[in-house]
Amino acid sequence: MDKKILGNFIIYFPPIAFMAFSLVLKKENTGIDWTAIVITVIIGMISGAIGKRIKSKGEVE
Repeated sequence: MDKKILGNFIIYFPPIAFMAFSLVLKKENTGIDWTAIVITVIIGMISGAIGKRIKSKGEVE
């Protein structure tokens, strides 16, 4: 698999998957779930760093 495609997949899939998972389990008529938002941001930051590292692997920095 191409490194750019794999990197993009790793960057975008985990936060989207967690958001979909939390929306499916969310109860009706509830407010904003701040815990889920914070976890999504943390997952996004970690997967973004890993994805960028994979995309730039082998390139001169």
